[in-house]
Amino acid sequence: MILLVSVCIAKKRPPDPIVVRVPAKFDFSPPSRALAASAGITIALVKPLYVGKNPEYYVPPFNEMASSMANDFEELLTAKGFTVRGPFGSRDEMVFNDKQNSNFILEIGIELKPEYNRKDSPTKIFVIGGQPSVTYDHKMSGEITLSGNLILNVKSSQYGELIWKKNIALEAASFTYNGSMTWRGNTPTMAEELKQDNLVYNTLSVELEKFYQKSFKLAWQQIDPQEMISVADQAKKADKKGN
Repeated sequence: MILLVSVCIAKKRPPDPIVVRVPAKFDFSPPSRALAASAGITIALVKPLYVGKNPEYYVPPFNEMASSMANDFEELLTAKGFTVRGPFGSRDEMVFNDKQNSNFILEIGIELKPEYNRKDSPTKIFVIGGQPSVTYDHKMSGEITLSGNLILNVKSSQYGELIWKKNIALEAASFTYNGSMTWRGNTPTMAEELKQDNLVYNTLSVELEKFYQKSFKLAWQQIDPQEMISVADQAKKADKKGN
């Protein structure tokens, strides 16, 4: 008796190059520092959130940028002479004492509007087995454009009435990328590339770091303690009306 064994054989490919992931550095240092609490205003800070639900916002380096932005906004406000409570995940996380002892709430939206012009270079692969089939190896590359706004919203502490809004527009920046991985089967999503391809992560991180620094330099210019005194007064009046 002859036993026939069907073995699945796929075309061999050279190993992908080894690329070391370089952690992104999202850090802002205020250019000057006022005396602690000199502004006489307490701000309840809500953690920055992305505007939109792009899947890549939940993976590095996008989620790393949002986390760092919360800490650096706290440092920026402190350097301006404000007292900061939080940062909170949302206004709903604030307890009564937080609202009662804050002049207003500052919410920050990151409206990034990334555009991807991705290019897929598929190679047909024949898989030999009981039933021969065809699949593809994919090499990814393309161009990414980052643009958008940093949105600052001030709301009254007690009732969340919008008092002040500032859109900080950021210039668009385009750059190319080339993936280092070969993907077999389905074409990967952008989020999958960022999670698994270190070269794609490294390339995007460098550009996001530039975006980060520009955002904070403009925010530093736009947040003025004297203007915030007037904003705090408006927030107080809004909460009184709500009683």
